[in-house]
Amino acid sequence: MSDNKQVSDSNEFENEELERQEQLARERVGDDKVDQRLEQLANLSMEDTMELKEKADAFNAELAKASEFAFDSTEMQAVVQQYLAYTTFALSKLQNKAILVNAEKFKAMANSIANDADQQANFEQLAPGLAQRFSDAMMHYAEQKLD
Repeated sequence: MSDNKQVSDSNEFENEELERQEQLARERVGDDKVDQRLEQLANLSMEDTMELKEKADAFNAELAKASEFAFDSTEMQAVVQQYLAYTTFALSKLQNKAILVNAEKFKAMANSIANDADQQANFEQLAPGLAQRFSDAMMHYAEQKLD
């Protein structure tokens, strides 16, 4: 019985989904980049971590509402602008320096949302077809505002 207790204690902080995400990231970008990002996350203060979470939650609520908007509509473009602002904020916090997301990088992010199965799943859980629609909206925004 005590052996079972030890096993459950050692697994207390394990999260299979997070481990899967980390493994996928390691395969895509390499151990060095993943280790660097994990170190950046570990160095965030609790206040910064909570601020990132609050902003992410607020964005996800807006994104869910935007699932019916046309990719080039004013409403969808406002959500894309909010996504860009959040992304810039989050990357700047993580890297502890001002980060500028340019058109090329934003288009790469859009392609990832449309073509990466895990990214697609994150968007599709909010609404079917949202990954492609939001990717198209990001591309439109990048061409209109960032190029």
